[in-house]
Amino acid sequence: MSVRNSQLRAFSTIVVLALTVPFAACKTSSSAGGGTTDGGGTGTEIACDPLSPKPVTLGAIVGVGQDASGVLYMGSTTGVFVSESGTLFRQHVTGTGQSGANEYLFTFESPSDDGSSARNLLVETQGSMASAMALGPPDLRAFLDQSPPGVTPLTLVDVTTVSGMAVVNTPNLISYVGDVANGDIVLATVPMNPDPMSSNGDLSIFYGPLGNVAQRAITAFEQSRSGNGTVTFLVDGTPYVLAFGMIAAPDAGPLGAFALLGLTPQDGEQMAVTVRSPTPTSLPSGLSFTCVR
Repeated sequence: MSVRNSQLRAFSTIVVLALTVPFAACKTSSSAGGGTTDGGGTGTEIACDPLSPKPVTLGAIVGVGQDASGVLYMGSTTGVFVSESGTLFRQHVTGTGQSGANEYLFTFESPSDDGSSARNLLVETQGSMASAMALGPPDLRAFLDQSPPGVTPLTLVDVTTVSGMAVVNTPNLISYVGDVANGDIVLATVPMNPDPMSSNGDLSIFYGPLGNVAQRAITAFEQSRSGNGTVTFLVDGTPYVLAFGMIAAPDAGPLGAFALLGLTPQDGEQMAVTVRSPTPTSLPSGLSFTCVR
């Protein structure tokens, strides 16, 4: 979108990063500032759901379109939002397209959807704002300047229409769950739509015994081209290094299967970690989680 040049890059980066597999081993940051607690640091620890959406802002709004039923569709530097009962819900962007400097296409679906309701939001811009918006089928690969069939034009409304509306982000997803040899649990999450400004893709680490799997401060994240890497987090001020990588496994394909290769406290012995496979899509039962607020 021609959301001024800098805004266009931000908007495009958001939706491209939304395609990233929510998998910690896919991140390539060399350092990170993840969670804000080390299991005894600053802040107040409270019971929490690690998969609940994080706060999000709308960012710079490119355009707001309204359909015949009154539903609003908004494009901004933060992503695509759809209104429901007076609230703007961020959508899961699964694909993007661009033609020239002012024709854009965003394939999106509801965060809780199985893909059956996927649609395209087509946006044509003039200067820094949308000059036309429309909805189309998810397999559409044409833009508004090509007058494609099967699209439903949206009525542009003033961006102030969404002022004061509540905003809900997409949820977090589980990257992996590991059972540590000492009986502890390690769980990694990432947002469905990662923040491109985050140095570690918004990775969060929770670690501890079953009754208190606490959010931990991430102090480093590294990964080689081969897929092996480490994430370092703090437990009561002590760095713990979690190693991960790809290993050969039956039916794993040429790249192998993701594995947790060990957890090592500073000046301590390495502990074996068994990754749960397949990766859970919901939080395992019997665990209590805390976050810092």
